[in-house]
Amino acid sequence: MQQSTPTHEVSRTKVGAQVISQPQREAEIERLAGEIGRLIQDSDPETREELAQSANSLLREQGLRPGLAPAGAEVVADARRRPLNPLAAGIGLIMIGAALTLLVPFVGLTVAACGVLATLWGVIISAMRK
Repeated sequence: MQQSTPTHEVSRTKVGAQVISQPQREAEIERLAGEIGRLIQDSDPETREELAQSANSLLREQGLRPGLAPAGAEVVADARRRPLNPLAAGIGLIMIGAALTLLVPFVGLTVAACGVLATLWGVIISAMRK
């Protein structure tokens, strides 16, 4: 007896063997999403929500893998690795210092002076980068 290959394995080999265009890729994704939805709807009502959540998490996991980025994709810099500029903190310190000056003058003026120094530092850093 000859074993037939399941449909999802056939479509996977077709897609993996050749380069497909964007409309074909979108059509294949829509077809697979419809098949996943049909399988979830055909399951027991008690397990539908769990199956939908696991399918959603699997799709997110597959889509967010770093090695799967397309060749022409633009690389976005990670904000955690970018050096901080004290300009924004300085402006905030000036505002807080101005408010504190009304309540506690010496502390407010000190915080505002620190804000001015941080703002100047941020302006100098920005000027040096350009």
